[in-house]
Amino acid sequence: MDEAVVTELETALADTGALLVRLQKYRQGTGPEATLLARRALALGDMARRLHRREALDHAASTHLLADARAVADALRAVLADVQQTPAYRAAVAAHAARDVPALLRLLPEIFAGLEPEPPGADLFIPVAWLRRGRLRPPADVAADIVEARTAGVRGDGDDVSPGADATLPAVTVATSAPAGEPLVLRVPGGAGVAPLLRLRESGELLVHVPRLCLPTAVARVAERLELDEQLRVEIEPAAWSAWREALAAALGAARVPVEAG
Repeated sequence: MDEAVVTELETALADTGALLVRLQKYRQGTGPEATLLARRALALGDMARRLHRREALDHAASTHLLADARAVADALRAVLADVQQTPAYRAAVAAHAARDVPALLRLLPEIFAGLEPEPPGADLFIPVAWLRRGRLRPPADVAADIVEARTAGVRGDGDDVSPGADATLPAVTVATSAPAGEPLVLRVPGGAGVAPLLRLRESGELLVHVPRLCLPTAVARVAERLELDEQLRVEIEPAAWSAWREALAAALGAARVPVEAG
């Protein structure tokens, strides 16, 4: 077995997998060409595993599979490039920059798989970071983040694997109920005109496709009692939480940010 070639093969197969995940969030990723490429990528991975189990992944076999994997990866990149050259995608980028809500509500479901418009009007919730390295963040820092969300806004996000958004069409994730286990959230009463609002059918997540989502009417909701998720592996005494909550409320009060009990 040629370890160097096998390592290159593993990298190429990982690349095809990442490209598949990236492509499948677009509607074009379910088309005939993308489907065929997905089958080829899966077949290459299966073949590599079978040969490895049989200790038959020699230099010739590894080199052949490596060439095929690189070819599939190049083809996947070409399909992704085609997605961003479609008229709908280019129009959506322009609408995103112009904050053209009607156009985005129409175009984004044509681009991203499983994305559909969500009726406006419900309260919306966004969690606020309150822990850092297992410790409560300074109340002044948290208050500053909340003030920034109300004024400058929450920055939209979108990476290669984020469903319903990407780096060119970023979005802010919101919810119609306070996320479980989040003791500090921003509540936007009645949506307060937040738009465009779209839902991912599979996960139920709500996305707002904007570069920044300004939330001038947001209210800080702080839980009276802290109920920690065991997976956090964090220990905070009730008295420490109460003191932190009071300090945060004071900082927010000084900044004229409404606070309510969660």
